Amino acid sequence: MSTLDVLRHLTASCRYQRAPGSPPARKYEHLCLAAITLPPPRRPDIPVPPGVPYTVEVWTETGGGIEAQLAVIYPIMMARAAFAVACELWPKHEVTLRDRCRIVEKRERPEVPASATPADPPP
Repeated sequence: MSTLDVLRHLTASCRYQRAPGSPPARKYEHLCLAAITLPPPRRPDIPVPPGVPYTVEVWTETGGGIEAQLAVIYPIMMARAAFAVACELWPKHEVTLRDRCRIVEKRERPEVPASATPADPPP
């Protein structure tokens, strides 16, 4: 017998149920105390390793704040691999690998060579 069938049977067996067209219920008679609710559906448990995850973050080009949080990874070896890939994909940005607020690895923003900066226009 399914759970839904059990609930239908219990609801139908409530002594306060009235047939269609019957006279209205008395003052508190409509409050059936036999209310049954289904539990929430069980979600699959995702295995989470112990500890706090590492985050790989890319900072803005100006260094003012975090532009994107690329990954939240538990094993440090995978976090270091993701950090290396992020360094290759964002060559002009500062990239950090953090454990909460502790910086594990940091790639500084590359300095712009002096010859690459535009010269002042003549007056």
